[in-house]
Amino acid sequence: MKRNLIYLIAFVSILSLGTGCKKKDMGTPVPSTVANFTYIVNNQGYAPCEATFTNISLNATGYLWDFGNGMTSVDANPTTTFTIPGLYNVKLTCTAVNSVYYNQIVKTLVVNVKDPLAGLTQVLYYTSRGTPGNGHMVILDDNPPLIQDFIPADLSRPYGIAADTAHKKVYITDYSNEAIYMYEADGKNPRKILDATIPGQEIVGDAQAIFVLNDKIYWGRTGGIYKANLDGSNPEIHIDFGSGRPEYPIDMQYDPATDKIYFVNDKTDYTGGYWVVNFDGTGLAELIPDVDGTALEMDFRNNKAYLVLYGSEGTVAPENGVFMCNTDGSSLTRIGDYGTKATWGITLDNKRNKLFWSYKISNAALDGKIIRANLDGSNPEDWLTGISPHAMTAVWIKL
Repeated sequence: MKRNLIYLIAFVSILSLGTGCKKKDMGTPVPSTVANFTYIVNNQGYAPCEATFTNISLNATGYLWDFGNGMTSVDANPTTTFTIPGLYNVKLTCTAVNSVYYNQIVKTLVVNVKDPLAGLTQVLYYTSRGTPGNGHMVILDDNPPLIQDFIPADLSRPYGIAADTAHKKVYITDYSNEAIYMYEADGKNPRKILDATIPGQEIVGDAQAIFVLNDKIYWGRTGGIYKANLDGSNPEIHIDFGSGRPEYPIDMQYDPATDKIYFVNDKTDYTGGYWVVNFDGTGLAELIPDVDGTALEMDFRNNKAYLVLYGSEGTVAPENGVFMCNTDGSSLTRIGDYGTKATWGITLDNKRNKLFWSYKISNAALDGKIIRANLDGSNPEDWLTGISPHAMTAVWIKL
């Protein structure tokens, strides 16, 4: 009985102590600052691309961004441009609302800017006359140039060449055969996809200038600019110049940024000139009147045009040569020489900032060369010799 009384007293004592205690009041926690953000990039993440950052930080009063590309910003939701492929550590540092130990004021994410040239090879393609003529390719790297010949296709006067980098094809126009040929990027599997001797394909005629855009090939010949599907099907007129000027686009280049076509007009049989026209055929304008051009290359990055011109009395180019001007035709300057025969090829190596053009002594003999120079024509060198070069283009393509 006594033992039970002791247990009862102990229980009542504990109960009394419990009911006498109060819960400690912790209050509302001081807010913390947490840096955080998301981002999206355009151009599928391939350089050059623009990145847009969305700030989702908590309780911040200011922001400092370091994009890892040499640029910074204090905007809440900034944008920046990445021009070179690589991994960029983008860091956001927030200004905290107060100093508490659980602030997280720095957030870093890695932005992967992809290389659009990954898996591609830089190639200079050119054509030659001979018995027969042919196409050729040279890998543009830091090694001495090595010529690789196309599979022969009985070319006669191959005065135009273009590459379809998306589908790994090369197209060559043949002025004498009145045809357009298609090859694989490595010069194999030649096919004649347009032939003026076949009913319905007459408009390939005296084709010379050619370029590829999306799912079409476009070529210049008497009367205008023509087009067909990449396999040569459905040939039709694209821009009809009718019976007026210009009469014959002999070489041309397309500018995707402005949706314009620049071209030189034949003056051997017609009225010449350096021209521009909107892709839809509107806005036709002669930028340099009367000049006698045979080859054209455009450097849209630097707002420059390169024209190979026969000397023509009474014009701004009274003597033969390679000329450079602004894309609008202003500031025409002679920067190089060419041989005794017409030059049908000129192109750019944008990686090394070099200009190439063909130099011929005779039409078909192996007494010509390709000259390489700086973009302003300085420091010319004989890059390839003992050849008969005509049309040429330099591209990045998967072989």
